[in-house]
Amino acid sequence: MTSLGEKIKLCREARGFTQRELAERADVSPATVSAVENGRFVPTPDVVHRIAAELGLPFYELAELIPSPKLDTLLEIATVYLSNRDNVRALQTLHRAQTEHPTMLEYQRDELTMIEANCLIYFPESRMQGIETFYALSRKLEGNAHTDLRLAFRVQNGLGAAWYLHQDFVTALHHYARALEILKSLPEPGHKLLATAHYNTGDCLRWLGRDHEAILHLQQAIEPLTKLRNFFMLGSCYFSLGVSYKNLGLMPQAVQAFRNAVPLMQQAKSKLFEMRCRSYVAFFDPEQTDDAVAVFEQELRELEDTLTPQYRGLVHTRMAKVHLDRGDLEQAQAALEKAEGLLSGLPPRGEHAYFLLNCALYHMAREDYDAASRYAFEATDLYASLRFFLAELQESLRIGKEAVFRMRQEVTS
Repeated sequence: MTSLGEKIKLCREARGFTQRELAERADVSPATVSAVENGRFVPTPDVVHRIAAELGLPFYELAELIPSPKLDTLLEIATVYLSNRDNVRALQTLHRAQTEHPTMLEYQRDELTMIEANCLIYFPESRMQGIETFYALSRKLEGNAHTDLRLAFRVQNGLGAAWYLHQDFVTALHHYARALEILKSLPEPGHKLLATAHYNTGDCLRWLGRDHEAILHLQQAIEPLTKLRNFFMLGSCYFSLGVSYKNLGLMPQAVQAFRNAVPLMQQAKSKLFEMRCRSYVAFFDPEQTDDAVAVFEQELRELEDTLTPQYRGLVHTRMAKVHLDRGDLEQAQAALEKAEGLLSGLPPRGEHAYFLLNCALYHMAREDYDAASRYAFEATDLYASLRFFLAELQESLRIGKEAVFRMRQEVTS
């Protein structure tokens, strides 16, 4: 029995699974589980990833026990780390691959280059280096007589991800569209490529305000993501669906999507997104508004060292909105003051615009229409300078117009 097999056996028994039960959950054969545990078979990193997910283990705890991995296996391990957003371990694995296997075939060198570029784009200081690497690899593939279409797909998808992180969503969508076109040329693209293509395209369309199209792509990503057992990506897909439904005013569907994301983020051990989805459910579900403030306070408390001042300000603004809806103006004022303290001095962004919008609502409730109109039009100006806030822009403009109308009524009465 290898260390890997022993670890899997101990964890399986601790979870109360038989070999058959673990095999069914991880979508492998019982013979595979038995052979792995007895040391007769070394599983692929993809199988290790699925088994780790079902045993509630981080992938690296099992990946580090794979005996004497060859170069292709190390590249597969790095790819799994990349899909889990564990870029540091992915880069460490690539370094190990280069150290232990300095001589590589061309396809292996291309694979390593692509994984490295994918890691680099997630760090702002190295993003442009990653983009340049992707474009160089893309030009090389286009010049080949026989292009590896799967690699070409991943390069275009990587370029889309890079520009997405750079918040150039138009360029990102261009590359995601090219990736989808390449996918159509593959007879059997597989669950992973299908899930990746539709999720990334849908999420990008969401940021461009094309929510109806976004929903179509995100819905197509759910089934293959479910089969992949990638809990974080599936949870992210439901989160993006929830945001698009919210943008379209379809609140019951939005709440259900956010609710679906919660257990997936728990399984992915992403406390940040788990709490974010919980707070969205509490904020947008009319049946849970009584619990909303408590959920917000829990989010602030449990993620104290993680949340940015902007996001903490947003949470306090949402608290103020809940208090406003209840007619509790004193509590609303206190929450707005906390939000102002967090947002003041920071670059004006969507969080500050939302704060101004709720200040306008607060002064409307106080019947101070002059102040309400000033805050509303200030929010309108800020929303107009930002991208992707069309619904909020329309709402702030509506409140500003209503405040001016009320002022005129007071003057003429």
